[in-house]
Amino acid sequence: MAKAGRKNAYETKIKPRLKEIQEWSKEGANDIEIIRRLKISKATYYKYLTEYKEFADSVKRGRSEAVEKLENAMFNCALGGKQKLQKAMKVKKILYKDGKKDKEIEVMEPYEEEIFIAPNVTAGIFLLKHWAKEKGYTNDPLSLELKKEELELKKEIAENNNW
Repeated sequence: MAKAGRKNAYETKIKPRLKEIQEWSKEGANDIEIIRRLKISKATYYKYLTEYKEFADSVKRGRSEAVEKLENAMFNCALGGKQKLQKAMKVKKILYKDGKKDKEIEVMEPYEEEIFIAPNVTAGIFLLKHWAKEKGYTNDPLSLELKKEELELKKEIAENNNW
């Protein structure tokens, strides 16, 4: 038989808002912002993250979508290119009546402008270091040293095979 009584804060404050919480995470809300929006304590938030998988998954899914958007933005930034901007310009219009100037009005007219964005070398280096480590893009001195030792061993093996 189900236990009668009032529902806990998870059932009333969090479970009905799981989609909303996922969206907040996707938009970059950190734990503190989510806690404030839910109006729960920090301890309760972290307790529910460990106790309720659906809650933790909701936050995690939103964050993974945010990370994916950031990766795409950084990739586009690294490549540079052209981008279209929507702008507006103040235009003075003169209205005529019976062939004579009646009045002047100012209106905002939208227009589109294409701009060139230079490639961001720093973003490119960052992505290569994290996405292409196996190709040697790294700042890790230990990794570089191991690669040098590996190369020396390969040379030594090649020399020994020639004799």
